Amino acid sequence: MRVSAYVKAYTSGGRIRFPRILDELGELFEALVRRHRGEIREEAGDVMHFLQLWLYWRFGLDGELWKCSMGSVEKFMARLDVWRKLYAFTGLDPRASNFCGNYKRREKVVAWLGTFGVGEARANEAYDAVVLPGLKTDALTP
Repeated sequence: MRVSAYVKAYTSGGRIRFPRILDELGELFEALVRRHRGEIREEAGDVMHFLQLWLYWRFGLDGELWKCSMGSVEKFMARLDVWRKLYAFTGLDPRASNFCGNYKRREKVVAWLGTFGVGEARANEAYDAVVLPGLKTDALTP
């Protein structure tokens, strides 16, 4: 898949700016300090993922998605279904956006749904109904 197709299908369409890469590098550094191999691999993939998106937005580089970032890319792609359920729960069109941010963090869900005029109480209800049951299932899975 080319970067432009990914951006269209799995993002809100907003530019990736360099500070986002610095944020991801910070998360990678934290994983390195903890010496958690799985987390290091995941964060390194996130760095490469966002670096490629930044290169696309900054310089127009529209190549194939890098193999080294595919774990991160697939993680974001898998999030779309949950976001569509969140939109539908709050009365929005399920295809209101292709944003694939981390729905596991309540504050991100509340903030993003707020950009569509969804109040904090309703966004929290959506999180409790759509996200929490999945988180509980994830915690039980070895």
